[in-house]
Amino acid sequence: MPREPPIVLPVLLPLLRHANPWALLLAKEAGYPLSTASLLSERYGLKSDEKPFVRELLDRKRNFWVFRCDQRRFAGDFVVVDMAEPRPAKRQVVVLDLKMGAPLVLGGGGAGIQLTHAQDAVEGIAARKGVIAPGTPYVLATGDKDVILAWLRA
Repeated sequence: MPREPPIVLPVLLPLLRHANPWALLLAKEAGYPLSTASLLSERYGLKSDEKPFVRELLDRKRNFWVFRCDQRRFAGDFVVVDMAEPRPAKRQVVVLDLKMGAPLVLGGGGAGIQLTHAQDAVEGIAARKGVIAPGTPYVLATGDKDVILAWLRA
């Protein structure tokens, strides 16, 4: 049976210039052959307001690390980690699901089943050495791109 791709992939500003940065990351980070990585990359594709959101967030908040969630795994759209805190166990973590035109809702309301496996995404980041500690608490948030950016003070 084929292995599942990573539940999260890091989003970096320079990668957003590529047409398909996810295939590059899957090949580099997970060791997939480029042909397989290209097929799997559609799971991470950015739609509608997602690309402008992540570009604005990373441009405005250089201390934030952003991870794109596998869209087939119901773990939200992005996980944001505030790297300003030097201790991984104390870093603030937010799992986001963007909803065009929607108000800010904390705690996962308004996302339907889209945040069902948010914990798996956070654990996927905790498995990356030095980012966050296992068991780091997180906040669930949904809302429009601009509402989320304002809430994150970006």
